Amino acid sequence: MSDKPGKRIPISVAKTIGQQYGYSQVIITAFDNKGGITHVTTWGSTLDQCEQAAIGGNFVKKALGWPPEKCNDKPARVKKLNS
Repeated sequence: MSDKPGKRIPISVAKTIGQQYGYSQVIITAFDNKGGITHVTTWGSTLDQCEQAAIGGNFVKKALGWPPEKCNDKPARVKKLNS
């Protein structure tokens, strides 16, 4: 285990996992016990899958007790399409 604090996990890592292992959605939840940091990264193969993965990620955040304002994230590519 590293002594460095946990960092954000890039979406590209979730995408690699999805493509390498044949998944259409990936939700990664990571916890740094030392720093008390929890991180959630989501990815979906299509725009719809991306949005569904984000909904799942928000559900995980709610279950972990994140503040409500952090539990309504939308993927950047969905926001871009809707703007």
